[in-house]
Amino acid sequence: MTHRMHPPLRARRPLAGWPTLALTWVLPWTMVACAPIGPRQHDAPVDPAVCSAGLGPAENTRLAAIEQVLRDGKPYAALAQLDAMRSEAPSVQLVRADALRRIDRPHEAAALYQQLLSGCQSAQAHHGLGLLLANQGKLAEGLTHLQAARSAAPTDVRVRNDLGYALLLANRTDDARFELLTVLDLSPREPRASRNLVLLTMREGRPEKARELAASLGLDAATLERLGQQASQSQPPQPMPEPAPALAAPSPATVAKEPARP
Repeated sequence: MTHRMHPPLRARRPLAGWPTLALTWVLPWTMVACAPIGPRQHDAPVDPAVCSAGLGPAENTRLAAIEQVLRDGKPYAALAQLDAMRSEAPSVQLVRADALRRIDRPHEAAALYQQLLSGCQSAQAHHGLGLLLANQGKLAEGLTHLQAARSAAPTDVRVRNDLGYALLLANRTDDARFELLTVLDLSPREPRASRNLVLLTMREGRPEKARELAASLGLDAATLERLGQQASQSQPPQPMPEPAPALAAPSPATVAKEPARP
C-alpha cells in the first residue's frame, strides 16, 4: 500500500487551556475554522477484526507502544513512528487522528475521524470529533458526537467522563452528574471523574457536600483547594484533550487540548 506523505508539522502555539479536571486535556479550545461536522445516523456494523486488518502481532504491539507515547504527551514522536509503520489500517488511522488533534492540525484530524465514523472505530471517532469540536468552541456539536460515542461504547469511562464534563460546561448539571456517577460506578474512585464531580458540586454552591465527596473519593486538601478556586471563577472551566497517565494526578480535568479532558 502506498504511504501518503504528510506536510511538515508546525510548532504548536502556547496553550492557555483548561484546568486539568477529569479529562486533563493537553490543548485548550482554540478557535479554528472548520467545516461543519455531523455524526452519521446509519452506521452499518463492521467486523471488529477489520480495525487491525493488515497488522500482524508485531505491528499491533508496535501500535500499542505508539499509543503509549501519545498518552505520555509526545504527539510529534507518535506521528513520526506512525509514519514509519506505513500502514493505513483503521486502528493506525485513529491513533494518527488523535495525535493530530493534539497539535495544530484540526482539519486533518477531522478528516480522518470522518473516515472512521462508519467503521469499527466509530465510537472512538465520535469521541475524538467531540473533543476536537469542543476545543474549537463548538460545544453543542461536540456534545452531539460525545453522546454518539457514549451510545456506541456505554462502558467506556473516558468517553462518559468527557461527556460529563462537556455537559457541565453546558450548565446541564443533572445530566453531567449522571455521567460522572456512572463512571464512578464502573470504575470506583476514577480520578478525573472524582475531581469533576466535586467541581460540579462546588459550582452548585454546596461546599460542605463537596468536602464530604472529596474525602470519600480520596482527594487531598490541595486538590480540593484547586477545585474550589476553579469553581469560584466567574467563567465556566475550559475543556482540554486527553491526558497521559502521568497527567491524571489529583488536579482538575477536561472535555477535549482530552472538554472538560476533566
